[in-house]
Amino acid sequence: MKSEYTKKIHLFKIVIFFTIILVPLVTINIKGNQISKIDNRMLTEFKDIVNSEGIENYIDDRIGFRTEMVNIYNKGMDVLFNEMVHPSYQYGEEEYIFSKVSESGFDSRFQEVFSDFIKKFENYCNDRGIKFLYTIEPSKSTVYEEFLPNGYKYNNMNLDYFLSLLESKEVSYLNNVETLKAAKENNQVFDKKYDAGHWNETGAVIGISAILDKLNLLDDRVGNFDINKFNTEEYINATFPVSYFKIDEKTIHYNLIQDNSVYIDDLEGEIKRDSNYRNFTHYKNNVNTEAPRILIFAGSYFNSKEKFITENFSEIMKIHNYRNVIDYEYYINIFNPDIVLFESTEYTHSNYYFPVDRMENKINNKTIESYSNLIEDNLIYIEENNFSKSHSNLTNFSIPISGDDISYVYANFNGRILDCNIIDLNDEKYMEFSIKTSEIKELNNLNLYIVSKDEERYQEINCTLI
Repeated sequence: MKSEYTKKIHLFKIVIFFTIILVPLVTINIKGNQISKIDNRMLTEFKDIVNSEGIENYIDDRIGFRTEMVNIYNKGMDVLFNEMVHPSYQYGEEEYIFSKVSESGFDSRFQEVFSDFIKKFENYCNDRGIKFLYTIEPSKSTVYEEFLPNGYKYNNMNLDYFLSLLESKEVSYLNNVETLKAAKENNQVFDKKYDAGHWNETGAVIGISAILDKLNLLDDRVGNFDINKFNTEEYINATFPVSYFKIDEKTIHYNLIQDNSVYIDDLEGEIKRDSNYRNFTHYKNNVNTEAPRILIFAGSYFNSKEKFITENFSEIMKIHNYRNVIDYEYYINIFNPDIVLFESTEYTHSNYYFPVDRMENKINNKTIESYSNLIEDNLIYIEENNFSKSHSNLTNFSIPISGDDISYVYANFNGRILDCNIIDLNDEKYMEFSIKTSEIKELNNLNLYIVSKDEERYQEINCTLI
């Protein structure tokens, strides 16, 4: 009898043992394009497996109950040893939590190329009567460097060199690193624990207020930030923004009392953006109609922070800055802004977010007004000069051309001048540009202007819009 009972116990243990092993394997996640909720990254894809390490990464990422197991382990390490085991965060001093810190070498070339790009961007805007401001935002590690993990030596050589280049090149810029450092004496501008990668709403109010002050000096229709337009409320952050790691931290949220803005979504599915960085927001203020229109290239520091600027502008168009900003003339053609704001955070200053080769090879059209006394000539040939307006909100032109004697191309819509891009695709050349369909709804003609390589000759092609 006892032997029979022992057998049942052994059998039960075996069943439990294999259940623990097999259930996570049976429930493995094999779906494509999956994002981990606990560390905010794409899971390894099956197609990425090329060796034994790839197999290991695939199983580690996709094994069943991964989230639950990782959360239990993280909680245990935190409670028992006050140690954070997390792919994105780590503890600093006095309960501050930071993004994983790593030693970054001095990259003088990137700072030089990036600052050159910003200056050329500024010149492009100013040449077209558009006000321009660049703003650099600080990381939490820079503002609260005294609370970084014990033994970590903070190095800001890249930031210092970059700022010196902005100064020497006389870029129109705002250093919000100093703004937030000064403000932290009386304000908590990054939460101690929550969202180690971004300022909190108090930090955003202070930083964006400084931006508006600077923009108001460029265009006094902007006005300044008015804190009296907001109510404040205490809010409890229970977990990290991209993780289930539990916290219990109070912060302050600011709510606009009277929101006069209207969200516009008509271009959401049509505006060209990098496949990885697709954030796009568009607001109109139907009360403050005399205020300027602003095109913003911004990173995640501006996510959900439009409420702090919508009352100062008649229209706001915000594009995710990473990689997209390099195509700034495309967005300027479409939105025709009065002001352009380009902001970035110091820890994003790398080739991944702002590719060096694309910035170095960026070619800006001269303004069409800079040319005079050009000799008319036949430079290119196009087969078709009748073009259809789109039935959607955006009309995109991609016109095949024959001929190589080209430096710049312009499209003239009844006095509205667009800079065109010359694209080489499969040994064919195309001139490309885009405009809102509403702008050309009543137009019947389009004129193309081509400037020769020696910039001494031009060709005008009259086209029909149908």
